Amino acid sequence: MINESQKLIIQEGKTPAAVIAGPGTGKTFTIVKKVVDLVKNHNIPANKILITTFTKKAAAELNTRIISEFNKEGINTDLADLKIGNFHNLANIFLADYKKLDDKFFYNKVIDTQTEGYLLEKNIDRFYQIQGFKENIKEYEIYAIQNIFAKITNNLIDVNILENSDNIEEKLSYEIYKTQLNILEENQLLNFQLLLKNFYDLLADPIIGEEIRENIDYVIIDEYQDTNYIQQEIAFKLLKNKNIMVFGDDDQALYRFRGADPKNLLEFDKVCRQKLDTPANFYKLNINYRSNQAIIDLSQKFINFQKKSDEFSKKLLANDSEFNQNTIVRAKAGNFENLAKIIKLLNKEINLNQIAFLFPTLNNDYAKNLQSYLESQDLPVLNKASTKFFDAYEIKVLIYIFAKIFTSYPSNIGYQDGLSKDELDKLYFRRYIANIFDDQSFKSMEMDKFIDGFQNTKNISLSEVLYKSFNLPILKDILKEKLDTLKNQKALNNIAIFTQKVSEYEELFDKKNKNYYIEFIYGYLFYLYKTKAIKEAEDLPEENEAINFMTIHNAKGLEFDVVFVSGLNDYPRADKKTFLSDFEKISTDDGAERDFYRKYYTAFTRAKKLLVILDNSRDYRLSNFANTLADSSALKTIDFKKEIPKKEKPILAYTTDIEIYSTCPLKYKFLRKLSFRLPLSKSLEFGTNIHNLSEYIAKNPNRDLDDDFFQKLFKTNPNYKLPLENFKNRSFNLKASEVNYKADRNFYILQGNIDIVLVDNSILDIKTGSYDQKILESYENQLLTYKYLMEYNKENIKQMFIYFINKDELLEVKPSYFDIDFIDDIAKNIINADIYRKTTDTSKCKYCPMKYYCDRY
Repeated sequence: MINESQKLIIQEGKTPAAVIAGPGTGKTFTIVKKVVDLVKNHNIPANKILITTFTKKAAAELNTRIISEFNKEGINTDLADLKIGNFHNLANIFLADYKKLDDKFFYNKVIDTQTEGYLLEKNIDRFYQIQGFKENIKEYEIYAIQNIFAKITNNLIDVNILENSDNIEEKLSYEIYKTQLNILEENQLLNFQLLLKNFYDLLADPIIGEEIRENIDYVIIDEYQDTNYIQQEIAFKLLKNKNIMVFGDDDQALYRFRGADPKNLLEFDKVCRQKLDTPANFYKLNINYRSNQAIIDLSQKFINFQKKSDEFSKKLLANDSEFNQNTIVRAKAGNFENLAKIIKLLNKEINLNQIAFLFPTLNNDYAKNLQSYLESQDLPVLNKASTKFFDAYEIKVLIYIFAKIFTSYPSNIGYQDGLSKDELDKLYFRRYIANIFDDQSFKSMEMDKFIDGFQNTKNISLSEVLYKSFNLPILKDILKEKLDTLKNQKALNNIAIFTQKVSEYEELFDKKNKNYYIEFIYGYLFYLYKTKAIKEAEDLPEENEAINFMTIHNAKGLEFDVVFVSGLNDYPRADKKTFLSDFEKISTDDGAERDFYRKYYTAFTRAKKLLVILDNSRDYRLSNFANTLADSSALKTIDFKKEIPKKEKPILAYTTDIEIYSTCPLKYKFLRKLSFRLPLSKSLEFGTNIHNLSEYIAKNPNRDLDDDFFQKLFKTNPNYKLPLENFKNRSFNLKASEVNYKADRNFYILQGNIDIVLVDNSILDIKTGSYDQKILESYENQLLTYKYLMEYNKENIKQMFIYFINKDELLEVKPSYFDIDFIDDIAKNIINADIYRKTTDTSKCKYCPMKYYCDRY
């Protein structure tokens, strides 16, 4: 049912527009319906509507809901290359489409903040050589370096001004920025800030920017209150007209501490007048479908206590107008026994996963002690911010294996007076490794034999050691478990994270370095250990039958029947003047205190049926608010209901889902469900690079292979020359490359990425390897699936080709019977988690990394 406010936005909303969407007011529903209306009634193609979301999860949800709604409404529209994603995801897509043939052509790896932090620490001496660095940055050096780099890129600060400045801090900031940029470029890496900066520069290009804008008719930005300056600028550079609609709520702005600014929403009208020469239109969503009116009223009373005149006024109304004062209450935080009793009572009416405890941080003794007590009462807890990765048994086993093979028992593990923080961190890690060496539970004849087998081996890959270790009974017993309990999920997910970290290290650093193996343990793992960088349960699903422990930021966008909130020792921390503060575009007036109110308003409004404020908040704002509430509640007056968690239909890709599962369901468990990783092999790197270069050649047919770029490439990589010459000589007439097609199969969405679509609508799939009959059949099925996807999207295909580029062999795939039911059956098995069977065809195990675990090596 569409309410009047939603109807106005969906059917009559004038752009540019800002939609002020209060919590629980059906924002996602409105966005989906708006897209449907644009396609159905305004003839805007779906793939000319660009939508940015805050997270990948939100983007996947929007993709699914929009495609499902098209199907439901009987709308036949082209689903090729839907432009839905977060800013970084969309930046990646456009940058890949418009690659420049220069020294940065192969820069395609984006590293996370933690890996970047390690890389910077590894190169910290380069920063120490900068004049004034040690005098001006005396603590948290890596954080300071990253913060300066982020400020310069996120605020589009002209580095030439900094370089030529007489101000010591500005000059130092430039040198820090330049040094970090050099380190990233030397390693052919991007960070998240550079990704957006490169996207901004691409849009600023007068020719390319115009070409991109020609293919975008409408822009929708979600969570606009949490965008930063560069994201605002990107949003407006995507426009060829004034068709932009942003959704947000300044009262739920949570990320000012990392550069986001609610001013982007609050001053949207001002920016529209400046950039588009037109005023903005404002709309409100104010009917709350989540909470009881009592929760809404008291939450609004809290946020309005310190509301400023330039902020949007709001009056939220519950869809269910009943006012039940029992739905918001305070409770004694220290009475663990009573809290457990309340939860057990609630658990008779609702599932444990419908209950959440929200804190400003989980790195606090209260949260840790409460979790331990609840677990001792057989009340499982899913702590989404847990940093106990290195305490996990399975991780200690793996570290024991690597430490035993590549190092010896650590020395200097006794405490000495006068140690610096850095020296203490190293001491604690050496003690951690020593304790692992001393743990007798890891030791066995099989373990000793396994470790001895590597003692005289040179240049072995870390991943080879890791995957071979899965044959050990101590790890097999963990790996064989099903993903049906929280305990099993945690253990298997931890091993998956370890495979990812090993792969990242191997991809980044040269094995020829004499300290390569020791550095992995005492450099890379040590950095992750001391910084507590790994939140091992962050991506585990909330659907687990467990109480959710989260930070308030973790809970953004979620809702729970029952929410307990504690402010712990939190209080508004005044904004400090930091490097480049004068250059920041972010608003600072009353920022810290206002952010405090926003944070807890967001926490309160996660509650659907019952909000409990714990009485252990240090800050008077929260404690005074809690004291206005009753200290008991008649729970019987609240209409609790057990719910089966609603799951969005999954998006399954042919090559990375259907094909892997058809090869082996158990392989799917590890590689897709758990995301076990291997470092990019030389053959895969070669294949990826040849694909990218071939597509570039097809897009730029006048580019000569005799030019400097290709000659330099062929000199260092002679194996690239023949396949690229073969491709160039074919003179394929390209229409599009890397085209993504989707089809709604009712209970899931099938998607595929086609290498090249030719002008006559033939499809071409490039292969760099060799083939036998089985492999060829698999390739043919892939192309038949792509044919189905294109025809689903009302596109006729002329011919299908597989091009073996090394051999210059072009094979035509003739249309034949395509069994979509077979793919649907695989999709059902994936959704139903039928992922514990090994393939009976052992020939498929040859290149599978899990072959050691399966005893098929």
